[in-house]
Amino acid sequence: MKDPTYQKVAYGIVMAIAVIIVHFLNVRIYPLHPILSFVMAILIIYSGITAVKKSGKFEQTISRMRYNLLNMIVVFVLFIAYFTIAAS
Repeated sequence: MKDPTYQKVAYGIVMAIAVIIVHFLNVRIYPLHPILSFVMAILIIYSGITAVKKSGKFEQTISRMRYNLLNMIVVFVLFIAYFTIAAS
């Protein structure tokens, strides 16, 4: 496996943000059709990944420990946000 970079972490953050946005819209604003939710998530992810690729700030390599820690934080925030949106 290649050395971990901030770019890989940013991809995970983009995907987590897409899931949170679509879930928020689905629960709080308007119940969406599953296909529409899927397409919206894909569009958000595509635009986010395109923005991350164009930016040169995320090319730095990081240690495996920091990479795993950042991914763990992203997943933890995703779970907290997902269940907080659904609980209210």
